[in-house]
Amino acid sequence: LIAQTKGLNTISPTWFHVADTAGNIQSIAGSDYVNYAHQAGIEVWAAIRDFDGGINSFEESYELLSHTSNRDNLINQLIAAALSSGIDGINVDFEKISTECGEHYIQFIRELSVRCRQNGIILSVDNYVPKGYNMQYNRKEQGIVADYVIIMGYDEHYATSPEAGSVASIGWVREGIENTLEEVPAEKVINAVPFYTRLWEERPKTDEELAEESDTEEFVPYVVSSKSYGMDASERVVSEHGAEKTWNDECGQYYAEYEADGNTYKMWLEDEESIELKAALIREYNLAGIAGWKLGLERQDVWDVILRYVN
Repeated sequence: LIAQTKGLNTISPTWFHVADTAGNIQSIAGSDYVNYAHQAGIEVWAAIRDFDGGINSFEESYELLSHTSNRDNLINQLIAAALSSGIDGINVDFEKISTECGEHYIQFIRELSVRCRQNGIILSVDNYVPKGYNMQYNRKEQGIVADYVIIMGYDEHYATSPEAGSVASIGWVREGIENTLEEVPAEKVINAVPFYTRLWEERPKTDEELAEESDTEEFVPYVVSSKSYGMDASERVVSEHGAEKTWNDECGQYYAEYEADGNTYKMWLEDEESIELKAALIREYNLAGIAGWKLGLERQDVWDVILRYVN
């Protein structure tokens, strides 16, 4: 995967999961990987998650972070794993933080930042695009104590969204950057772009489904589902179904739509042109850099596009 890239200077493998609310971790960190990356001139910022393995709920993250002893245990294990494997940084990807948990979460970030500085470890923190319902992540305080604040500039329309739409329209990405910059210095902000998109299926509801929901306020006559695809795979889907791509200025993406088996399929594609618009924002706002989710889903030419705006 690294061989296909150009200019890549940091990689963030998902190596740590919080195993339980006592702050123990599951780790697959390995020094061989780190040494290989270092030989290629690439830093390793290993990610720690509070979901997708181990704990996986708002309640568990609250129980973990609301006790000093649990936070201490988690931090001690993270620092020990970082030092033993030789990684350069820790990337915090906590996505199960409730409003009530916010004060405990930011205290965890403060405490972790101190230990990272003491040990020469870079601390980066992943964040949603700022919205009223996620202000508990306290990006302003992150911008004070962490080295980098990363915007997850994707999933505008997520896997289970009730309606089809772009994963990262250009206006939505710009708004996310501007709102983050109101609280965080630009030299600490990294915007992450999607190397994927979603194919949306709109299936007409059955008579039984229509009968059950006809009186609801937000009645929708179809069921929406989605599946994610990397850049090359999404192009194949469009080509195989003979769909025509049309450029959408509002989204800053090509859009394609087709009918099959009585259902409607929609896709807002990510490619070199859409990524270039997003990459240009890095220079426009003088951000620290650009990131992507995830390595291997991109087309090789995307790296040439990115390099034009980060050097």
